[in-house]
Amino acid sequence: MSAAHIDTGAQQAQAHPVIRRYQPPAGLRESMMAAIMRMALRVSLKPFLGPPFPFVVQRVALEVGSALMPQDGRAQVQADMVEHIPVDRVTPKGASKKPRHAILYLHGGAFVAGSPRTHRSITRRLSAITGALVLAPHYRLAPESPFPAQLDDCVSCYRQLLKEGFSPDRIAIAGDSAGGNLTFMTAIAAMKAGMPGPSSIVMMSPAFSLHPLPNTTAYERESRDPMIRLAWAEQVEGALNAPKEHPLANPMAQDLSRLPPSLIQVGEDEVLYDNSTWVVEAATAAGRTSELEVYLKRWHVFQAHAALMPSSVKALDRQAEFMKRHWGN
Repeated sequence: MSAAHIDTGAQQAQAHPVIRRYQPPAGLRESMMAAIMRMALRVSLKPFLGPPFPFVVQRVALEVGSALMPQDGRAQVQADMVEHIPVDRVTPKGASKKPRHAILYLHGGAFVAGSPRTHRSITRRLSAITGALVLAPHYRLAPESPFPAQLDDCVSCYRQLLKEGFSPDRIAIAGDSAGGNLTFMTAIAAMKAGMPGPSSIVMMSPAFSLHPLPNTTAYERESRDPMIRLAWAEQVEGALNAPKEHPLANPMAQDLSRLPPSLIQVGEDEVLYDNSTWVVEAATAAGRTSELEVYLKRWHVFQAHAALMPSSVKALDRQAEFMKRHWGN
């Protein structure tokens, strides 16, 4: 996979966002699997994510679709509880001792669907390639549990990692879509609560705004996006029922002066593209280290297809490299 455009330089990052654009890898496997996955998502998932379908249908659609994704056999999953929250504890197979590093992984699903089980194609691979414990909470979902229940659960799980003896410089937080939002906000909320921040955060296709941003490209990308419809946003907004006056309700109104180093990955063909460019620009303007990777001709959270597509493998490998770069010894 080659980078078509790169803006680099640690000093330049303070003035100009670091943005890398990657072409898909050459080869028959990548092109064939990408075509198959794009069609499968467009036919079997996109129509069901959003109105007129109720959330129970959306949850089933996501569960069924994710069950077809092969998982990395080099990592194992153990069910556990953190307070009232069911969690996956994912660790490398054959590890003789407790991992020295941890990843808090926050799944996507628009705050209304998804679970640690739906994202094991990502979490098991991240554990295998980093050697870290991956703690993935089944945080409470809307509409049964309105905001800030989701964020509260994620902060509780971050606090749990600290209680277990993981130093903050050995913890990363990662997540996709709504989980990308929660990744960003968990780091901010934890620090506001007096906890030390994580060493880094990694966000895949983060969803910061449920509505198109100013000068949006969402409408032109919607037809190319094989997974997400803009109509889903209003349905999700009603379910989440976040009070506008809540200090943590709006990610785009936060003080980013202490934001940990961040890596954002986004597909070129997705309606949430503008959210990723916003965060890298906002973090950079705040003087923080932030990098954006744009994967050309790819879609929302394509990393979930890592067992099938080399481009997905490469993206997760880049995440592991970023975390390791910022982890303490």
